[in-house]
Formats: sequence, structure tokens, C-alpha cells
Amino acid sequence: MLRALLFGVAFFAAAEPTLAKSPVPVRETFEAVTFAGSFVPCERPEGLISLSQERARNGTQALKLVIPEPVFSTATWVPKATSCLVAGRYAEYTPDEKERAEIWESFDFGPTFGDDLYYGFAMWIDRHSAPLDDGTRLVIGQWKARIDDSPFIAQRFTGGYFHVTLDVDADRTNPATGRAYGCKLLLAFDQAMAAKQSLTLQTPAICETKDGGPSGLKPAKAIAIERLDYLPMPFDRWTDLVYRVKGGPDGLVEVWANGHQIARASGFVGHGGAEGQPQYFKFGPYRDKAAFATTVYLDNLARGDSFAAVDPSMP
Repeated sequence: MLRALLFGVAFFAAAEPTLAKSPVPVRETFEAVTFAGSFVPCERPEGLISLSQERARNGTQALKLVIPEPVFSTATWVPKATSCLVAGRYAEYTPDEKERAEIWESFDFGPTFGDDLYYGFAMWIDRHSAPLDDGTRLVIGQWKARIDDSPFIAQRFTGGYFHVTLDVDADRTNPATGRAYGCKLLLAFDQAMAAKQSLTLQTPAICETKDGGPSGLKPAKAIAIERLDYLPMPFDRWTDLVYRVKGGPDGLVEVWANGHQIARASGFVGHGGAEGQPQYFKFGPYRDKAAFATTVYLDNLARGDSFAAVDPSMP
């Protein structure tokens, strides 16, 4: 089975990388048989990544990313995350017991933390991929810098509810590591999650207490969050997403869904020390071990300098 899964990504022909002083624009509609060099398939044995005509936002096909069910019933050996950015590397394995089927923004063609960029994409998530009230951690789409333990922006579906979180430095330091604790803030959420957790658009964003971390944390530096609308229900349909992403002390994150602005955050976005580090976007399911399959489709992926340049409703 491992061999079959590994060959699931073999047809992608990423271009040889060349160093770029600034990130090049990206527009990928997944209509061709080769894969843009600006994004790299994460070559992991548990992930199936393929071009599919089962769904398409526009044109005839989209990228399909699947974690089958079950994956590691007897084995927990999977590649190191760093191997996702090196085509054809299968030799580095470590038991991390996480499952993923992702594409990663290439360091060679990608941005630096602090760049002001827009990302757009259309996604389809099968409803069974995120069962309601299931506690399995599930992230589908995230922005990270090399310094991040947790992504500074993440699309989360834990519990079957669509929500977007920011991760920033907290006002207290972990004595074991000497680094600031992480502070996870709720930027946006859907109406089902609002009803389940008694949230409103005006609910203050407070630091989520992580396992093993102290309670009562606050962001170390000022960040203002404004919610304008609820996220749409993203299951069994196409959802168009646009993000404006700028990390750092004068950071800015803006979120649009299906053409409507959903939320905005301004202030210190991300983690101190990330300035000057490579930043990368990853799309596809990332989860803890689960007893169900996760199936996601991606179309009209773009990176650019304006909303219009990345609008996923425009193929």
C-alpha cells in the first residue's frame, strides 16, 4: 500500500527552482498535467494527491487531496515535514503520528515574513471529512514561518466547524524553552460554531489555553480584530477564499469568503523573530490520526499583489 500511495504524486513535474528576490505571481487552475514550481506536493505515504475531473470550480478539473481511512493502523512511520519541500526525498522518516496530504509554497519562489500579499483559492470539502463534534484536530490551509510551532494563520475544522485562527506571542514566557507561550486567537467562524459555543461577531478574541500552558494569557503586543460577517458553510460545495497576509509588528490579515469581507486583524501578527525568515502557505488536510477519510479539492490557486489578481471566481 505504501508504494501505491507514493506513486500517487509521481506525475507532478515541479520546475527546477531559481532564487527570486520577491515572490513571483501564481495562478494555477490545475488544467495542465504538470504542477507549478511555486508549490511543491508534500510527498508523504499517507497522502493521495492527484488531478481529478470529479469536481471543478472552473474548467474541467481540480486538485484532489485525500487522506484515506484508516492510514496508520499498524505503522506510525512518516517522513519529516522538511521532506515536503524536497521532491523525491523519502529517506528521512520519523514517527510523528500526524497525517497530511498537502502542497507547500516553495521557499525558493515564496515570500519572506512581512511581505504584503494576497492569496486566493476555491476549496471543496466533503462533509464526511470533518464530522460534527468530532475532536480530531483538522487544519486545511495554513501560513507558517520557519520559527512557528503553530501556524500564524490557520483554517481549522475541528469539531466540524469552519473557523480561522491567528497565533501570536503571549505575554508570558515558557521557563522550559525561554520562548513566549503561543496565544491562539479566534479571527472568524461560521454560524454553526457560533450557535454551538454561544459566540457572536462581537465576542472578544482571547488567548486560547493550550494543553500544558497556563490560563489567563494575553497577546504580548497589541492586535485588533474586527469581525464583519460569519464564514460560510464550506462542505459539499465550492467556497471562494481570499486572504491578505502581512506578518510582523505592522501586520494585517483580511479574509473574504465568496466575495464578502469576513474579518480583519491589524497589529502584531505572528511571532517575534520571524522577520526575514521564509514564509510559506500550505493547503490540504493536516490532522491527528482518525478513523475516517478526509477528501478536499482545490482550484484556482493564486498569489499576487491585489484582490483582483487572486480572485478565485475569475479563472
